[in-house]
Amino acid sequence: MVRLYDLHPFGSQRVVPCKQEPAQFCRGRDVLFVASAAASCGVEVFAVRREGRCEPLGSFATLGPVLRMAHSRAGDYLVTIEEKSKATFLRAYVNWRCMSAGSSRVCVWMVGHKMEESYTKTLKEQMSIVEMALSDPPLCISCCPVHGDLLVGCRNKLVMFCLKYLVINQNWTVLDFERSLILHTDNFIPAEVAFCAWHIAITTELDVLILKLDLIQHRADRGEQCAYQVSTTEKLVDGGIKDEDLAAHSLQLELDEFVICQKPVELLGEESKLCKIPITLESTELSAEGKKHFQVQYLLFRRFTPDQSPFGFCEETKLHSVQFLPVYQAGSSMTANEETEKRELLSLFCFFSLPHVGYLYSVGKLVELISTYQCSERSEQAVLTPQFLHVITSESLQCYTVRCSAAAARDEDPCIDTTVKVHISYFF
Repeated sequence: MVRLYDLHPFGSQRVVPCKQEPAQFCRGRDVLFVASAAASCGVEVFAVRREGRCEPLGSFATLGPVLRMAHSRAGDYLVTIEEKSKATFLRAYVNWRCMSAGSSRVCVWMVGHKMEESYTKTLKEQMSIVEMALSDPPLCISCCPVHGDLLVGCRNKLVMFCLKYLVINQNWTVLDFERSLILHTDNFIPAEVAFCAWHIAITTELDVLILKLDLIQHRADRGEQCAYQVSTTEKLVDGGIKDEDLAAHSLQLELDEFVICQKPVELLGEESKLCKIPITLESTELSAEGKKHFQVQYLLFRRFTPDQSPFGFCEETKLHSVQFLPVYQAGSSMTANEETEKRELLSLFCFFSLPHVGYLYSVGKLVELISTYQCSERSEQAVLTPQFLHVITSESLQCYTVRCSAAAARDEDPCIDTTVKVHISYFF
């Protein structure tokens, strides 16, 4: 059951004063990052206390205006897409907490360089900036909350950077990245991506594709590239979906005055490979030892049309706010770093939204639609939390209850009575 709160369930609100006009922001586990507008390039960091107070921790300069940014809980790094001189750059800010201690020293290096020999004791107490070169401009980014890996969306491809821990000595470990995998797509330009525990969600303006990367045993006759493509002769007859419906965008129209809207499609599980979006994997890891090999599993494909909204036709109908919500099993007494590495993922949920309708899917053991959320006002952005779905509309903030913990409990025990309580061994 879904309930809409007319008054949001917050005890208070805080106004955080910034030195410069804010343009972008993102939240870490206990911090808030605020990127300044184009006039002044920089990021301010605030500590979020339990009492609701926000205290400034410090700030650091960026190469240019920040277009997008995200924080990774694993590794505690901030990644940004920045623009300078009409070019976009991908940068990761590591050990940024040194800036709050008053240190102004900064080290910059490119991904792929061996840093073990160049590190000294003085570099331990300074922020490091890792620049990641790409052949195509980055469009969107997402950090995996489980492993700390980074996924970057570019035109017709996704690039995955693996988070690495370089051990300098017994008391010093440095973070670094390695470009490990490229997912090539065909005529599929991502607007947003989400990445969690080898699950990938990609959205365009009206399409959603959810994939899973499965680890496989490497075979000697297997090359560096592997393609997972669907035979062009396959058709989904039972659902009434034909090849020409899914490939309507490739048709050349003789009359420009006609506007053709594609047919809405929902494909779950094995049927989702009929979306005719081939994915080619290219491994880019340098070291052969410990090299991972993947194959693609299609989980969900959904295509919307602009006229699907119950509130009328809207030419600006676009998907937004795609995100994963993982559910873990409650662990024993472990340190924070060990907990991140060892906690067991029990269930995974994916949310995405149109301007007037939000969709929540379970993509763990079973792919199914859990809830839909009707919004009478046009939604601009949505955030999914373990208890609530918060939606920013054109005029207000709306909050909906969610039942992810109950769904995860039923995943483990179908006979559990989730109307009384939810199994206490789950956490988010």
